[in-house]
Amino acid sequence: MINIAAAVTSATSGGTFANETSIGTVAWSNPSNASASDDSRASVTLLLSEISNYLKATNFGFAIPTGSTIRGIVVEIEKSSALAATAEDNSVRIVKGGTISGDNKAIVGAWSDTDAYSTYGSATDLWGATWTAEDINASTFGVVVAADATAAATARIDHIRITIHYTDLQSNFQYNYCLNQ
Repeated sequence: MINIAAAVTSATSGGTFANETSIGTVAWSNPSNASASDDSRASVTLLLSEISNYLKATNFGFAIPTGSTIRGIVVEIEKSSALAATAEDNSVRIVKGGTISGDNKAIVGAWSDTDAYSTYGSATDLWGATWTAEDINASTFGVVVAADATAAATARIDHIRITIHYTDLQSNFQYNYCLNQ
């Protein structure tokens, strides 16, 4: 008998955080502060129309079973702006094998002045990429986020977490022995 089970990981925090310079001109301060929802934030101060570098979160420590089918990726970013309505998403993209790739999931609209999670992707969204369990389990899997400013702003990120939706294909063989007397 073959059992196919829909599964979902818990929302998992990244283990490695860094400033990544392939976009923007302004570096994030204290990137590792985005590892937990604890009001200790990564931040970047921007002037009008400036774009930040990427804040890169990787090394999520997933252990999806080999052979599973990845169904969707949900990223949640707890973010705020020191001045309401001045910071906004510029780019939110997935990291596969250490390379920034896939669709830009940036949400239109200003960041609040209080921490709030924004959700990117869904239980059925693969971010424009194909995935294996090994891709997700790799320490080089993650997400990047860059902010821009509509006026002078300090963009802040308190926490980044990812949830993976997948189908686990488990082979379980049952043998029934019948003895006829």
